[in-house]
Amino acid sequence: MLQILKKEGNEGYEELLGELGLSDAQNIKISEAVDGEKVGGFGIYSLSSEQITVYKISYGGDLMLGDGLIRSILFLAALKGIEKAVFENGSDELPQRLCMIKEGNVLEPVSEIFGGCESCKDRS
Repeated sequence: MLQILKKEGNEGYEELLGELGLSDAQNIKISEAVDGEKVGGFGIYSLSSEQITVYKISYGGDLMLGDGLIRSILFLAALKGIEKAVFENGSDELPQRLCMIKEGNVLEPVSEIFGGCESCKDRS
């Protein structure tokens, strides 16, 4: 069963974090899409009191997986009342493909993407 879990620590990602110019001092967090023992994707991000910064989303081209990863990460921000998401290092490609942001690299307000299915409103 696929689960998206917040990883404890950053072991195994040190080289990638270095390539992205990131360090543990920046309060870097990682969430992984895990199916049994296999990691099928991940997201690297940091949270501050004003915003969540997304540095990388790896989803192997599977849009459903990518959507789940990004929504789970952004939900962490929404739970803390953080309404601004900034996508760096080209991580804005996925939210643009998913029509979460139209252009640029900022999503605001974050809670907007949790409004439910637009086509469902017509069925009520």
